Amino acid sequence: MAVWGRSPLLVLIPLWMSFGTAAAGLEEPEICYVLDGILFLYGIILTALYCRIKIINAKQAGAANANGKQKDESIYTDLTPHAQDTYETIGMKK
Repeated sequence: MAVWGRSPLLVLIPLWMSFGTAAAGLEEPEICYVLDGILFLYGIILTALYCRIKIINAKQAGAANANGKQKDESIYTDLTPHAQDTYETIGMKK
């Protein structure tokens, strides 16, 4: 317990040295395989979380529509057609 109170470097140096010896035991192909496995799991986890968010949002939108709070908010709701034509014809006198 006295080591924890003195300095964090006293704890980090042995950890750093043990990591160096453990990393030296792995050759380059094994390190790549380990990193590929970590990235693969990371991709699966992120994909699962993204799909979970999409499903939860879809359920909430469906519940809001089922409760009578149907939104009629589309992109073109507030747009109205122009009464006046953009281009006016010029009277041609010959």
